[in-house]
Amino acid sequence: MEIISINNEETAQYIWNNALQRSCKPFSWGLDFGSIKTIEGGTSFRVKAALVKIQLENMGLFKVIIIPDDKQRSRIVCKGLILGSLVHTIDNAVKHGSLSENYKSHERIAV
Repeated sequence: MEIISINNEETAQYIWNNALQRSCKPFSWGLDFGSIKTIEGGTSFRVKAALVKIQLENMGLFKVIIIPDDKQRSRIVCKGLILGSLVHTIDNAVKHGSLSENYKSHERIAV
């Protein structure tokens, strides 16, 4: 399904309403509800020891960036994700500190 974004706030609401709020997993991440923000093309929020950014790339595909608080750990970037895989992708990264090798479009970037 292609998403035509009118503005950042609507994109952030779309991500929360159609992916994150449909799962109980965000509660296990230590989600800081006070940190939820609208950003360029999506949303950001804090989980235990990391900042998560989700942004619409194009044609309904999303990019997830996880920036650990620990500067010794690498940031995790995963591109080309469908809406239905956002929670699983973030869950893998938060719990294990890395993405599953099933995500071919991910890259680890030193901070």
